[in-house]
Amino acid sequence: MKMLRNTGLFWVMCVLLSACGGNGLPPVGEGGSESIRMEISLAGDVCGVVTAQATVQADDIGVIGPVPLDVTGTSIQGRINSVPAGVSRTVSVFAFNALGLEVYAGSVKVDVAAGQVTAARLALRRNTTNCPGSTTGAIDIIGVLESGEPQPDAGTDAGTDPDGGIVLGGADFNFSFQEATLADNGVIHFMDTDSDRIRRLDLEARAFLPALVGTGDVTAMAVSPDGTASYVAYTGGRIDIFDSQAGGSGRFFAAAPAYVSEMVVAGNYLFTVDGSGAWSTQALYQRSTGARVHAVDWRFSAGNLTFSPLDNSVYYVDVGVSPSDVHRVPVDMTAGRIGNELESPYHGSYNLSSPLRLLPDGSAFILGSGLLFNTSDLTYRSSIGLQFVDVAFHGDRMYIIDTVGGTTQLRVLNSRFDILSAAYYPGTALRIFSHGGKIVLLTSVGSGGFEVRILNP
Repeated sequence: MKMLRNTGLFWVMCVLLSACGGNGLPPVGEGGSESIRMEISLAGDVCGVVTAQATVQADDIGVIGPVPLDVTGTSIQGRINSVPAGVSRTVSVFAFNALGLEVYAGSVKVDVAAGQVTAARLALRRNTTNCPGSTTGAIDIIGVLESGEPQPDAGTDAGTDPDGGIVLGGADFNFSFQEATLADNGVIHFMDTDSDRIRRLDLEARAFLPALVGTGDVTAMAVSPDGTASYVAYTGGRIDIFDSQAGGSGRFFAAAPAYVSEMVVAGNYLFTVDGSGAWSTQALYQRSTGARVHAVDWRFSAGNLTFSPLDNSVYYVDVGVSPSDVHRVPVDMTAGRIGNELESPYHGSYNLSSPLRLLPDGSAFILGSGLLFNTSDLTYRSSIGLQFVDVAFHGDRMYIIDTVGGTTQLRVLNSRFDILSAAYYPGTALRIFSHGGKIVLLTSVGSGGFEVRILNP
């Protein structure tokens, strides 16, 4: 299940099958009725799928279906209801082009058990007679078994996910972003450099707020923890501030001597990295006035700036430097001064891949390589032994996402780094957040678009 094979005539991928019955439902082979829900992204389809159907088959139940599935511009969705629990259920999916010719087909045999989750592999074969070519295309297929009557599903716009979560997507989500930040007020800020604006998604309203439109080519973004202020930097060094409480209007905040590549809100200051001076320059701007109160050059180019209010320090991984290292820069909140930069003692001895995320207690941070380092002295602490695209924390659980053959894998780890569960979703992994007792998952789908899933932890 760790890798996907794309070898000309078939495309092997991961499928999540779960029977989510209520308490007391019988185990495999002892009755019970389940419902199979399928969500199939058409990202990468090269055969022009317009219709689809699915069946479930077993010796003790015969054939259920074919059941027609709904085909939209971006996905295939549908259900097969009243599937008896039991062993060796063969789930098959067939997709057809505008001429009614079968262009994709695949099946997988699973044991359907109430209240259990099973991961399986599915080889989706392309019919090379009806759809000639040397590759299979890249259709992401996720199947989920759930018990009871089908829940309402409004497609990709606030549809209901099988786990009780919400799926947000559609035309409004058809853009690319270079950075995403979730504020405490439940608003995700997306830096969209293609259109030079900051897009804002209100998770509670499940709708976009008016975009913060920049005045030039956007190079960096920073958002205050409470979400009331957003800072946008441009190629000329200009920095604007947008006040969400004033209708999202922008005004001049400050101007750096060179364009700002990274910045982060650090308490009462805006901490920036620009290309002036020797190497790079780190600077502090007073948020209340915009005054540049301190600057220090001969600093490394920084990526993934993260501020910890617990020790008033900025953490980052240097970029464009070999060997790479992790750094901590203390900020004196009273004097408005940038302190001496601390590097780890290893200087390239470890895999220091982004992202950098602080643990909730601030005692350590974890990198995309799965390594943990102490914040006090940047010494190595431990490793979860898993690489990831992003990570979020909820209670004593760690939620990590990575991409497995074009499909997002979401794994839950406990404090001992045991893997408690795994789930799979259409599209490649982008970001994951924890907010309001929910897990918020972002995955790319289609051409340049993405979906947001609000999941139960």
